[in-house]
Amino acid sequence: MIIRDANNTTARANIDEALQITADVFFNALSHRRDSLLSTVRALSSDYAFKPAAHTNEHQTVLSTLESYQERASADVMLLLSLNGNIIADTQHPLITQSPFYIPSLVEQAMNSEYGEADSIDFIDQKPYILVIVPLFSPEPSHWIVMGFLLTDDFALDLQQTTKSQVSLLFTKKSKTFEEQQTPSPTTPSINTKFWQQLASTLPTEQRDYSQRVLASKPWHFDQNFDLILANKQYVSVVQLVKESESGFYIALLQRSLTQALRPYKRLHVVVASMFFIALAVLIIMSHFMARKITKPVLILAKGAKEIEQGHYNFTIDVGQHDELGQLANRFNAMAKGLAERVKVRSLLGKVVSPAIAEQLINKGVELGGEERKTTVLFSDIRDFTQLCEQQSAKSTIILLNQLLTRLSKVIDKHQGVIDKYIGDAMMALFGAPITDQHQAANAVLAALAMQKELNLINKEFAEKRMAQITIGIGINSATVIAGNMGSSTRLNYTVIGDGVNISSRLEGLTKFYGVPILVSEATKMQCSHLEFQEIDTVRVKGKQQGLTIYLPLGDAKLISYKQQQTNKRFNQALKHYKNQQWQLSLNFLEQLVADNPSVIYYQIYQTRVTKMLEQPNDESWDGIYTHLKK
Repeated sequence: MIIRDANNTTARANIDEALQITADVFFNALSHRRDSLLSTVRALSSDYAFKPAAHTNEHQTVLSTLESYQERASADVMLLLSLNGNIIADTQHPLITQSPFYIPSLVEQAMNSEYGEADSIDFIDQKPYILVIVPLFSPEPSHWIVMGFLLTDDFALDLQQTTKSQVSLLFTKKSKTFEEQQTPSPTTPSINTKFWQQLASTLPTEQRDYSQRVLASKPWHFDQNFDLILANKQYVSVVQLVKESESGFYIALLQRSLTQALRPYKRLHVVVASMFFIALAVLIIMSHFMARKITKPVLILAKGAKEIEQGHYNFTIDVGQHDELGQLANRFNAMAKGLAERVKVRSLLGKVVSPAIAEQLINKGVELGGEERKTTVLFSDIRDFTQLCEQQSAKSTIILLNQLLTRLSKVIDKHQGVIDKYIGDAMMALFGAPITDQHQAANAVLAALAMQKELNLINKEFAEKRMAQITIGIGINSATVIAGNMGSSTRLNYTVIGDGVNISSRLEGLTKFYGVPILVSEATKMQCSHLEFQEIDTVRVKGKQQGLTIYLPLGDAKLISYKQQQTNKRFNQALKHYKNQQWQLSLNFLEQLVADNPSVIYYQIYQTRVTKMLEQPNDESWDGIYTHLKK
């Protein structure tokens, strides 16, 4: 297939080049024939013996003179015209005189040319001629001399002998249909018309008629090759525009046989195919003998590869050979041993740290150092854990803690989080490190909400077992921190450090103060446009001077009830008046909120604050930020 396509491409390239040469030869031949005519007519125009006969304007005298010169020049037609274009004598029509010339465009073309000369291809008595016209000077222009050669198959055959290509000259009449089908490019008009006339050709009569029908039935373009099937032979063809006249277009159809051009390649193809099948037969015979020595070891290796694919590494293979296949088997066994050790290390490491961190340590190596990364840090802590431990044995406490952290850790893993470390009953998780996450803040908030739902399920199970109920607080903050492997050269840990980490820890501590399960920073809230939040307060956490606005995440805005929306709206009004030191207005909202929701601690906190503020004058320096002195 590849060889055939290559041969076809090469043959077409050669034909394209040959057709271009044929086109050049064709136009050169036309030009030579025209120049020969012009040269002959110019000589006649300067012939002093011809001028007296011409000036007689006597029909028989001029006709006799023209017939004599026509025979000497081997021309097919000669005419003498008056300057106004009337026929004085015509060798093709001896009886015509004093009639307008039947090709007036030729005279008009000569009159508009610089030297008073012109040439054309046109019909006389429905036969194609190459015609030239020159003025007769005596010494001023007094007549027109016209001479022409008939275009016959001999002209095409002469070109075929030179170029080895099929040559046809055709004519198509101008029509509305023809003009409408012209493309915008004047050099390659698209033509598809019924009006064709064969002028000269090297093709047999049957193939001439068929080529005309094909040209009339399908669109084609000048100077662009296309294929024609003639007498079961494929020809690469190209159409050249020879001349455009008032009556129509003269067109050259140049063709080369692709079938003939491919014959040498087909013979080569047969030779190559024969060699291929001989080589294939030899290969089959040799393969039969080689298979006995190779097949068995290869099957053993394939079986070993299947075991590795299924995750079974504790095995060895023996091919019973000491050649290259034997060496391959030994390397295969070493690879299986290495994979088994790698899985063991990955398994052990994955139990000590997050699987994502274990994967990074294995793939990138263990090196001290870190990098700045935008990360969302989540801190969670079990409230009153010390009191819980006092109610149970140490063993029961460990079992309970492990069960609780296992289920909550799965929630974090499900939301693309990474457990950084466990700190007793507390847990620190990372979102966006070491695995990049474009939605880290939203995933962290959704993970916190999901952890609360999971905790509700756990508490239901504990209630059935008459065990104490557990509550947790979660703090979330998004910031640029330093992430990497930190510690000593003998003991290190992948973690994050920075002020953003401390803020997450402080927010977790504030959840108990405000009586809410989750608190997030404004930096995290701004990255969660599809979630609804309730502003809780603007605070200064311990160790910070700048105010930090904190929020309680409520979940998807579409899932919040109308009643809850109205409650949130009233609290936002109370918070607005609180920030503007409009204490009484704020207190009015807060008293109603506390009455309707007595279990909401932060409503009570604001009610207490505002009541105290009413007893004091307004402070112009008050910025509405509440300072926390405890962690």
